[in-house]
Amino acid sequence: MTTEYAAPTDKRHSRRPLETDRVPVLPPGVPYLLQALQDDNLDYRQIAAAIEKVPSVAARLLALANSAWSSPASPIMSLDAACSRLGLRVVRTASIALAVSQPFNPARCPQFEGTTFWSSALLNAEAASSLAEHVIRDQLSAARTAGLLSNLGLVWLAESLPSQTGSAIEIATRAQPGALNVALVDRCGIGYDEAGALLAAAWNLPADLRDAIAHQFRPLEDAKPLAQVVSAATRMVGVVRRDLAWETADEQLIELGLPMPQQQQVFERLTTSKARTTELAETLFGIH
Repeated sequence: MTTEYAAPTDKRHSRRPLETDRVPVLPPGVPYLLQALQDDNLDYRQIAAAIEKVPSVAARLLALANSAWSSPASPIMSLDAACSRLGLRVVRTASIALAVSQPFNPARCPQFEGTTFWSSALLNAEAASSLAEHVIRDQLSAARTAGLLSNLGLVWLAESLPSQTGSAIEIATRAQPGALNVALVDRCGIGYDEAGALLAAAWNLPADLRDAIAHQFRPLEDAKPLAQVVSAATRMVGVVRRDLAWETADEQLIELGLPMPQQQQVFERLTTSKARTTELAETLFGIH
């Protein structure tokens, strides 16, 4: 199972999970947390105060700070100290990932691999944030969130349409890279790009985030920079996950003012962090 860049397709069935299946509901406190984490001006204590409103997320962050992945010199006893130890980038990304994962149980779909899914999501967030630093510095948190949520529709489909999603994953595994979204459209009538956008709408997330998720594979001609950055980020992560080289510059990024050498720098950073990001996904979600 991958979450790589897929070719556009117009094939759609009439079935829509939003119309026929349970729409996952975010736990109390999570909408506030998602909104608070979009503010790049918050310090460690303010972020910790927001996270404390969702005790399940706070507990997992504290566990992460004390894990082998973090390797603290001494036990970390407070959420403030945990945030300081982990760093704001990790805290923001991990908190959102933990928060939005709570409504889902994709265990009905054996082909769904949690490690692959969450490591892809975390890499998407890192890629989008790193690219945004060069072209849309005033939207770093939005880029991070949109990147992280870009493949969230897949976990919803795995839960609500497990047989069809499992079949799509098997097809994509045997097919050329980037075939998963196309296979999902064929088997489920909807790709994870569209499913993710439907979720974002149901959760009343900002329109720019919804657009970035919905058009990650085929940005509109007049797409906003955020959507262009997320699209480029998901493509870059697909290349990283296949252990290939970044040989062709992304034209969207060039139009935004990010030339090939700087694209290559972001790509190399992602390649370097790939193994540690996978370890982070395993630590956060207890996937072994």
